[in-house]
Amino acid sequence: MENTKNFNDILALSKKLETERLDRELNVIMQDEYELDDDLQKSLKDGTYQFPNALQAEINKWILIRVQNQFSAKIHIKRTPVYFHKHDFVEILYVYKGHCKQFIENLETCIVLQEGDLFMLNQSVIHALQQEDEQSVLIKMIVPMEWISYDFIQKMNHYSPLFDFFVSAKSPQREYYNYLQYCHCMGGGKLLIEKIMTEYYLKQSCYEAAIKSCLQLLMIFLERGPKEYRCCRYRLPHSSLQAGAILQYIYNHSENVTLEELAHVFSFSQSYLSRVIKENCRMNFQDLVRESRLEKAAVLLSSSDYSVEKIAQVVGYQNAVPIYQGIKEKFGCSPTEYRKNYSKMSIENSTDQ
Repeated sequence: MENTKNFNDILALSKKLETERLDRELNVIMQDEYELDDDLQKSLKDGTYQFPNALQAEINKWILIRVQNQFSAKIHIKRTPVYFHKHDFVEILYVYKGHCKQFIENLETCIVLQEGDLFMLNQSVIHALQQEDEQSVLIKMIVPMEWISYDFIQKMNHYSPLFDFFVSAKSPQREYYNYLQYCHCMGGGKLLIEKIMTEYYLKQSCYEAAIKSCLQLLMIFLERGPKEYRCCRYRLPHSSLQAGAILQYIYNHSENVTLEELAHVFSFSQSYLSRVIKENCRMNFQDLVRESRLEKAAVLLSSSDYSVEKIAQVVGYQNAVPIYQGIKEKFGCSPTEYRKNYSKMSIENSTDQ
């Protein structure tokens, strides 16, 4: 009973610190936790950046890359935005209590994780995590690539999914075994998760060595697990892996991007690139460019005093007609009405916060 009480204190501390982390200004969070290219830096600086929301956008144009070079073991809190992103580390998600949804690549590929499930995600895959219930407890452990040493991998069974998973994590060709799912990892597995998280927060002497040892024991526990521990291995096709980068490039350069330029950048033929876009995005190239321009126009309408004609020029149009038509079609109102409604909404949201 005492151990349970102590771990509840750890969970409460983690929730408090994660809430404080999310309470920081968006600009600070982005600079601290994500890989930022020039376009993202610019949009953050001029205040036009809007954090992506996978549940509101049919296609996510900003595929963010989370970066972290230190181990961590923290709970995921419900208010965390649901957004598509990928990592430069391996993530281990454990459903300590309740359930959650893990989306892979898009909202249609949804894996429902139940209490006791352990989900290991490689760094190459695009995903989004949704916690629907405030009472659910999700523990996320970030394992930096520096921790996945040759010695760490070689101690595993070379014929196991775990061995393949970590070898592919260290390989430049990160398209194999993108996730592993183990069901009903209770008992010893749960105790090891608790031990790792406790070591992380108490930071007693040699805590990193203790965490690494516990991780090794956790891998042994997973490999020794009885048959009912279901292990799912997944391989994404190369075209699907590229889709997120292609979408981001189109969005970043939508003012003047051409299919010929895009094919050159990604070393594809134009016909093959068109097929990749169609299969993964359900739109053709021109529709994606138009969608990107309209999203940028919507941001400028709500965050600047530019005229519609000026906005049209900024996003890549020679006149304002496509903006009037596109905003009406996409949002059901004129650009003037959109500016009035959403500028007011932004002000109200800022005031509430």
